Amino acid sequence: MKVYDAANVRNVALVGHSGSGKTQLAAALLFDAGGVNRFGKVDEGTTVTDYDEEEVARKHTLSSSLAWCEWNKTKINLIDTPGMANFLSDARAALRVADAAVVVVDAVSGAEVQTEKVWQEAERLGLPKLVVLNRLDRERSSVERALASVREACSRIVTPIHLPMGEERGFFGVVDLVTMKAYTYAADGSGKPSETDVPSDMADAATAAREALIEMVAEADDALMERFFEVGTLTQDELVTGLRKAALTGRIAPLVCASALGNIGVPLVLDAIVNYLPSPAERPFTALAATTREEVSREMSPSGPYAAFVWKTVADPFAGRITLFRVMTGALKADSIVFNLTREVPERLGHLSVMQGKTATNVPELRAGDLGAVAKLKDTLTNDTLAEKTTGLVFAPIPFPDPVLSYAIEPKSRGDEDKISTSMHRLEEEDPTIRYMRDPQTKELLLAGQGQLHIEVTVAKLKRRFGVEVILKPPRIPYRETITASIEAHGRHKKQTGGHGQFGDCK
Repeated sequence: MKVYDAANVRNVALVGHSGSGKTQLAAALLFDAGGVNRFGKVDEGTTVTDYDEEEVARKHTLSSSLAWCEWNKTKINLIDTPGMANFLSDARAALRVADAAVVVVDAVSGAEVQTEKVWQEAERLGLPKLVVLNRLDRERSSVERALASVREACSRIVTPIHLPMGEERGFFGVVDLVTMKAYTYAADGSGKPSETDVPSDMADAATAAREALIEMVAEADDALMERFFEVGTLTQDELVTGLRKAALTGRIAPLVCASALGNIGVPLVLDAIVNYLPSPAERPFTALAATTREEVSREMSPSGPYAAFVWKTVADPFAGRITLFRVMTGALKADSIVFNLTREVPERLGHLSVMQGKTATNVPELRAGDLGAVAKLKDTLTNDTLAEKTTGLVFAPIPFPDPVLSYAIEPKSRGDEDKISTSMHRLEEEDPTIRYMRDPQTKELLLAGQGQLHIEVTVAKLKRRFGVEVILKPPRIPYRETITASIEAHGRHKKQTGGHGQFGDCK
């Protein structure tokens, strides 16, 4: 398989609120770019990135997964992330190894709670952003309303570079405001565009939107601002180069229009990823000095000593532990020995792979900026650094939230007690936001996670992957009583019903 240099790679994380269509968009991008030969659909359980049985059954992404395709001689690594609150830590981990965020927004609902959260995380990491306004073929979809909600919840830098042709179920194409060309799509879902001139009934709206785009591009650069004040507009070359520069520096977040399920506008999304989002070579990376732990910034170099960061571990019941990593500098080669700086142990790399969902394709090497996977490393886990000792760099760990809810678990059959411990240990490696422990006071086995759904999914994984069935129960609470304050009291007892009687006085 072909090996790509950093300049010809785009690493993007598809992020957004649950139900905005991220997985369906990933399926459409892969199909239109020729990465797969079948157009997968979430409702049919045939998408590349939602391959886990639990994800297929629930029709929701529960864990980040990798896929890739080639467009205009550029390799695009797609990370499809969950949008539900219980699993948002996986989206944050994906943003850590991406060079840009593709924020998917539902054209009906607009920006929602998790949209705002992933936008803030992308801002914190300094990532450029591309907004995909998806599901424009649904009833009650609206570009104006959705754009207003994104600008209010996220940022005013969101700027349309597309206009939709047709409304709701009549959505059939896109006007590109940069080239001032219209692209129409057949209703058969093939995704193949037909280029035409801008329709006469949209000419005024397209001209006004293009002028607004030119103003935003001019605002982002002092030299272009002066040129804009002199002439009143920008040339085509100035617009293209200015828009790319503004997008790379995060001063503009281009907004594109699409329907992933209808496969409308998807090739233009691929164009926007290649044209307006940075390659790893254009983004210096930050690391920690191994001795002082001070933050340092380095340029990405394909030559020199290797360094890679492990951002995710997958517990596969057949292949064992699959380690997902990003090569930060240098290159990793198959069948070689590398050093784990975090745990100070050597590791042997077998076959290096690029992942297409759950399917691994072997590659001879992976160069700086690329994402890959390797199976059956003995000691390496999420957040570890694989690097030559001479690099003197380690990578800061991804912070994962502590669990917020606990349940007591017990096996359905007595023979499963030992299997629970082994299986839970492997799931903890895959998902650092769960905890498995024994309460020292009540002696109960406890499973803790980010919420009830998170715990239910973990229990379902136990059953499907490892054949271990457990019963969930509310945990017992060890109540205690003790003396907490001093007090004075006086009591007297009298009983005189014959004989000597009884008398007592106590203070």
